[in-house]
Amino acid sequence: MVKFLARFFAKYFIPISIGFAIIVIVIGVRFMIIRIEIDQIGVKTSVWGINRGVVQKDYKPGWHRYIRKIETWDVFDGTVQTLNLTREARNAEGKIESRELRIRTADDYDVTVDIIIKYQIMAGKAHRIRQEIGPGDRYKMFVESEVMDVARSVLGKMTEKDLYNPDEKRRRAEEAKHLLASQVKSRHVNIIEWLILDMRFDAQLERKIKNVKLAELEELLNIAKERAVDKRGITMVIDATTEALAQKIQADKDGKIVSLKAEMDTKVTEIISSANKFMVEEMAEGDHYIHVKHAAGKLLVDRAKAEGERLRRLAMTGWGGDLIVALEAARNMNLGEIVVSTQVVDFLDVSKMIIKFGAGVERDLPVLLELESSPGVLKLSDDLPEELKDHGGHGGGHGGKHEKHEEHE
Repeated sequence: MVKFLARFFAKYFIPISIGFAIIVIVIGVRFMIIRIEIDQIGVKTSVWGINRGVVQKDYKPGWHRYIRKIETWDVFDGTVQTLNLTREARNAEGKIESRELRIRTADDYDVTVDIIIKYQIMAGKAHRIRQEIGPGDRYKMFVESEVMDVARSVLGKMTEKDLYNPDEKRRRAEEAKHLLASQVKSRHVNIIEWLILDMRFDAQLERKIKNVKLAELEELLNIAKERAVDKRGITMVIDATTEALAQKIQADKDGKIVSLKAEMDTKVTEIISSANKFMVEEMAEGDHYIHVKHAAGKLLVDRAKAEGERLRRLAMTGWGGDLIVALEAARNMNLGEIVVSTQVVDFLDVSKMIIKFGAGVERDLPVLLELESSPGVLKLSDDLPEELKDHGGHGGGHGGKHEKHEEHE
């Protein structure tokens, strides 16, 4: 039995106790803690104890201790609040109602005004409001009452001429703001803005104001016309002066343009003259160079021709002349088909063949031409005289060509 009770105690009693403790703690926390939201200000009042009454400080958003029956808490709105006194204002229940202000102007006209006031509880003064005014929204009623008094006091000074003047409205709104701020400062409220949305008045006053405004505008128009007539002469003088000044500026500009153009033409002419002079000098120098080189070339050609003629004449004297005669004779021979015995006439004996062609008598002549290694090709002999060796290049080459041609014949 004891073991059974021990097992039952270990299995059920301990978990049940833990759960009950948690429930007690949750309930206790729920009933012993209060939460202040981010847009709220908390004020605590001690009911029992030595220091009874409102605690002299504001509590910021967060969790705070709350022991019921011993202390109470009040929550105030810490944001910027709006007092809407317009034709279509929304009340606390969310319904739309007319809360516009009716005031009487200085010239005894009834005017309806729509205004909006922005205000906020001063920092650290919520507990003073709770202590001096009371809990909840009682302070808002004081603010609204002060707004109505200030509106009748400040806006009631306006006349019919001020009702259509936006600058006058702004001035009156600023005056009302400062006056209201001084009135509600003892209520621990800070006024942020006073706005006048609209002003409405009866049809008779509206017609009167319009007539007054039209008369004022007509008067301003007449004054403007008179001033326009007075200023017309001044305008004509200014126009004439301006025209003369403009003509002078234009004449100065035209003169400056002509002067600059003349200077530019002079500079262009100088540049062109310099360029033409340079071109003529360069062309003359080029022509002179061409003529010099042409004369030098012509001189070289003439010298070459004279040297060739001298060499030709030198070749024509002595053995060279005989060789040329024999060569011409051999070229001019026009024989038909003949039969010649090589035993009697040896065509390979050049000396005898030259004598036969009439190139001189048979004598002890130096060998001028020799056979090359190739058949039918002749060359100048090494026994050529010195006067012919100096000019042998042209003579020998020419003779070689003739010998080749003769051999071909």
